[in-house]
Amino acid sequence: MWIAEFARRAGVKQTTIRHYLREGLLSPRPGLAGGSRPYLEFTESDLRLLSAIQAGQALGLSLPEIKLLIGERRAASGQARMLKALTAQRDKLRSRALELQAMLTFLDRKIAWLETGAKGPPPSHAGDRTTTK
Repeated sequence: MWIAEFARRAGVKQTTIRHYLREGLLSPRPGLAGGSRPYLEFTESDLRLLSAIQAGQALGLSLPEIKLLIGERRAASGQARMLKALTAQRDKLRSRALELQAMLTFLDRKIAWLETGAKGPPPSHAGDRTTTK
C-alpha cells in the first residue's frame, strides 16, 4: 500500500509517516512504480510497527528511545536490554503517577476548602509542609 492508504489505515497524517521515515523508525520497501523516484510500499508489518511506535509514545518514550528499542527487538541479545529499558520507563511512570496523585489530593482538598467558604487555614500544597494563601 502507498503512503496515503497507509496513513489512512493507521489513522495518522502523511506528515507523521514522513517524520517517522526521516527518524528511521519505518523502513518500507521501494515499490515498482515511480521510475527514478520509486514509491514506498508499506505492508501489514509496517502497520504493526507503527502501532508499536504509537504505544511507545503513549508510554512516554521519545522517538530515539523507541528507535533503540526497535533495534533491540531485532537483535538476538536485545531482549535483556529491552527489558531493562521498559522496566526503567515503568518505574518513571509509577513515580509520575505518585506525583500526580499527590497533586490531585491537594486540588481536592483546596476545592473542598473553597466550597466550604475558605474557613480556617488553607490546605498545604502536596508535599509542602507550609500553608499558602
